[in-house]
Amino acid sequence: MNRLHTSFFYFLTLTASLCASVRAEPVDFTLSDLDGRAVALSDYRGRWVVVNFWASWCSPCVRELPELVAYQRNHPEVQVIGINFENTTADESRSFLQRFKVNFPNLKIGETPLVPFEPLEGLPTTAIVNPSGEVVERHMGPVTATHLRRIISRHQR
Repeated sequence: MNRLHTSFFYFLTLTASLCASVRAEPVDFTLSDLDGRAVALSDYRGRWVVVNFWASWCSPCVRELPELVAYQRNHPEVQVIGINFENTTADESRSFLQRFKVNFPNLKIGETPLVPFEPLEGLPTTAIVNPSGEVVERHMGPVTATHLRRIISRHQR
Protein backbone atom coordinates (compact mmCIF):
# COMPACT_ATOMS: atom_id res chain seq x y z
CA MET A 1 0.00 0.00 0.00
CA ASN A 2 1.16 3.49 -0.65
CA ARG A 3 1.40 6.04 2.13
CA LEU A 4 -2.05 7.60 1.47
CA HIS A 5 -3.80 4.23 1.53
CA THR A 6 -1.96 3.21 4.71
CA SER A 7 -2.97 6.43 6.48
CA PHE A 8 -6.56 6.04 5.35
CA PHE A 9 -6.60 2.40 6.51
CA TYR A 10 -5.36 3.39 9.99
CA PHE A 11 -7.92 6.21 10.15
CA LEU A 12 -10.77 3.81 9.31
CA THR A 13 -9.50 1.22 11.81
CA LEU A 14 -9.24 3.81 14.58
CA THR A 15 -12.68 5.23 13.78
CA ALA A 16 -14.25 1.76 13.76
CA SER A 17 -12.66 0.80 17.08
CA LEU A 18 -13.80 4.05 18.71
CA CYS A 19 -17.34 3.61 17.44
CA ALA A 20 -17.45 0.00 18.58
CA SER A 21 -16.41 0.93 22.12
CA VAL A 22 -18.83 3.83 22.55
CA ARG A 23 -21.96 2.88 24.44
CA ALA A 24 -25.05 5.00 24.04
CA GLU A 25 -25.96 7.06 27.08
CA PRO A 26 -29.42 6.75 28.59
CA VAL A 27 -31.71 9.58 27.53
CA ASP A 28 -34.25 11.32 29.70
CA PHE A 29 -36.76 14.12 29.62
CA THR A 30 -39.55 15.37 31.84
CA LEU A 31 -42.72 16.84 30.36
CA SER A 32 -46.21 17.53 31.68
CA ASP A 33 -49.09 15.24 30.90
CA LEU A 34 -52.53 16.59 30.03
CA ASP A 35 -53.37 16.88 33.74
CA GLY A 36 -50.23 18.92 34.47
CA ARG A 37 -48.34 16.09 36.20
CA ALA A 38 -44.63 15.70 35.48
CA VAL A 39 -43.76 12.52 33.60
CA ALA A 40 -40.14 11.49 33.05
CA LEU A 41 -38.93 9.01 30.46
CA SER A 42 -36.80 7.49 33.23
CA ASP A 43 -40.04 6.56 35.05
CA TYR A 44 -40.19 3.68 32.56
CA ARG A 45 -36.61 2.34 32.92
CA GLY A 46 -36.61 -1.42 32.68
CA ARG A 47 -39.28 -1.39 29.93
CA TRP A 48 -39.24 -0.79 26.22
CA VAL A 49 -40.74 2.61 25.41
CA VAL A 50 -42.26 3.84 22.15
CA VAL A 51 -42.05 7.65 22.04
CA ASN A 52 -44.38 9.04 19.38
CA PHE A 53 -44.42 12.71 18.30
CA TRP A 54 -47.75 13.71 16.75
CA ALA A 55 -50.08 16.61 15.98
CA SER A 56 -53.84 16.68 15.36
CA TRP A 57 -53.39 18.52 12.03
CA CYS A 58 -51.04 15.76 10.77
CA SER A 59 -53.14 13.27 8.79
CA PRO A 60 -50.53 10.45 8.95
CA CYS A 61 -50.44 10.97 12.75
CA VAL A 62 -54.21 10.64 12.93
CA ARG A 63 -54.14 7.47 10.79
CA GLU A 64 -51.50 5.85 13.03
CA LEU A 65 -53.26 6.55 16.36
CA PRO A 66 -55.44 3.40 16.18
CA GLU A 67 -52.27 1.37 15.51
CA LEU A 68 -50.57 2.80 18.60
CA VAL A 69 -53.70 2.12 20.68
CA ALA A 70 -53.80 -1.49 19.42
CA TYR A 71 -50.09 -1.96 20.06
CA GLN A 72 -50.38 -0.67 23.65
CA ARG A 73 -53.43 -2.87 24.30
CA ASN A 74 -51.66 -6.01 23.00
CA HIS A 75 -48.23 -5.24 24.49
CA PRO A 76 -48.71 -3.95 28.05
CA GLU A 77 -45.06 -4.78 28.82
CA VAL A 78 -44.06 -1.94 26.45
CA GLN A 79 -44.98 1.67 27.24
CA VAL A 80 -46.22 3.93 24.47
CA ILE A 81 -45.90 7.67 25.16
CA GLY A 82 -47.41 10.29 22.88
CA ILE A 83 -45.95 13.78 22.67
CA ASN A 84 -48.25 16.42 21.20
CA PHE A 85 -46.03 18.58 19.00
CA GLU A 86 -48.45 21.49 18.67
CA ASN A 87 -49.55 24.44 20.72
CA THR A 88 -52.99 23.39 21.94
CA THR A 89 -54.57 23.38 25.36
CA ALA A 90 -54.74 20.21 27.42
CA ASP A 91 -58.52 20.20 26.98
CA GLU A 92 -58.20 20.42 23.18
CA SER A 93 -55.68 17.57 23.16
CA ARG A 94 -57.78 15.48 25.52
CA SER A 95 -60.90 16.02 23.38
CA PHE A 96 -59.03 15.06 20.21
CA LEU A 97 -57.52 11.90 21.76
CA GLN A 98 -60.82 10.80 23.30
CA ARG A 99 -62.18 9.95 19.84
CA PHE A 100 -59.47 7.29 19.51
CA LYS A 101 -59.82 5.87 23.05
CA VAL A 102 -56.11 6.48 23.56
CA ASN A 103 -54.77 4.15 26.26
CA PHE A 104 -51.31 5.62 26.83
CA PRO A 105 -49.97 8.83 28.37
CA ASN A 106 -49.78 11.93 26.23
CA LEU A 107 -47.47 14.78 27.06
CA LYS A 108 -47.21 18.39 25.95
CA ILE A 109 -44.02 19.38 24.14
CA GLY A 110 -41.82 21.67 26.20
CA GLU A 111 -40.01 24.89 25.40
CA THR A 112 -36.57 23.34 24.85
CA PRO A 113 -35.70 20.66 22.27
CA LEU A 114 -35.69 17.06 23.51
CA VAL A 115 -32.20 16.02 22.44
CA PRO A 116 -31.56 13.46 20.91
CA PHE A 117 -35.19 13.14 19.79
CA GLU A 118 -35.25 16.59 18.21
CA PRO A 119 -34.91 18.23 15.81
CA LEU A 120 -37.62 16.24 14.08
CA GLU A 121 -37.54 15.78 10.32
CA GLY A 122 -41.32 15.55 10.17
CA LEU A 123 -44.41 14.15 11.83
CA PRO A 124 -45.17 11.59 12.94
CA THR A 125 -41.79 10.56 14.33
CA THR A 126 -41.38 7.55 16.58
CA ALA A 127 -38.35 6.64 18.68
CA ILE A 128 -37.79 3.26 20.29
CA VAL A 129 -36.05 3.36 23.68
CA ASN A 130 -34.67 0.14 25.18
CA PRO A 131 -35.04 -0.81 28.86
CA SER A 132 -31.64 0.78 29.61
CA GLY A 133 -32.90 4.14 28.31
CA GLU A 134 -31.00 4.16 25.02
CA VAL A 135 -32.62 5.25 21.76
CA VAL A 136 -32.14 2.25 19.49
CA GLU A 137 -34.15 3.38 16.48
CA ARG A 138 -36.00 6.37 15.04
CA HIS A 139 -38.66 6.25 12.39
CA MET A 140 -40.15 9.20 10.52
CA GLY A 141 -43.62 8.53 9.14
CA PRO A 142 -46.51 6.46 10.40
CA VAL A 143 -45.91 3.13 12.11
CA THR A 144 -48.17 0.11 12.51
CA ALA A 145 -48.50 -2.26 15.45
CA THR A 146 -46.79 -4.95 13.33
CA HIS A 147 -43.94 -2.59 12.48
CA LEU A 148 -43.40 -1.73 16.17
CA ARG A 149 -43.43 -5.41 17.13
CA ARG A 150 -40.77 -6.15 14.48
CA ILE A 151 -38.55 -3.23 15.50
CA ILE A 152 -38.53 -4.19 19.18
CA SER A 153 -38.09 -7.89 18.39
CA ARG A 154 -35.07 -7.08 16.21
CA HIS A 155 -33.41 -5.10 19.02
CA GLN A 156 -34.16 -7.66 21.74
CA ARG A 157 -31.76 -10.19 20.21
